[in-house]
Amino acid sequence: MNYLEALAAEWYEYSGYFVRTNVRTRKRAKGGWDVELDVLAYLPARKELVHIETSGDADSWNQRRQRMLTKKFVLSKQEYEDLLGCQIDHLRRIALLGWTRSIKEVQHWGEGIEVELIPSFLQRIADTLKERDPMKQAVPEGYPILRSMQMMVGFCD
Repeated sequence: MNYLEALAAEWYEYSGYFVRTNVRTRKRAKGGWDVELDVLAYLPARKELVHIETSGDADSWNQRRQRMLTKKFVLSKQEYEDLLGCQIDHLRRIALLGWTRSIKEVQHWGEGIEVELIPSFLQRIADTLKERDPMKQAVPEGYPILRSMQMMVGFCD
């Protein structure tokens, strides 16, 4: 699991979701799997599934879009439900990528795929953690990346 997958998994679990990482699906008849999902986060109270695919690559936006649409976000809602063994009322697909602070052109990837830039994701986490005093509301030690971020935003100028 890479850093972005680990961070996304920690963040969603810390936020109350049940999380699985590196989930393999669509088993091949002669062995192996066709699809590996980076992060699945399920919130039972809302019956919401969030499927997050991460990439820190330097590919063009068109290459990223093509890869996400043909290799990553390929499961139907029914396949997600079969995989989880429960009903999904809300399905979100998030492509977490791009080491830039803004995208020059609007990204329309269809299939309900949200593009979230890595710096925006980091900022969103940092903003939330800034509101929690590390001496009184420390992130539990089971989330080492988030706890490190909390200490950074809490104690560094």
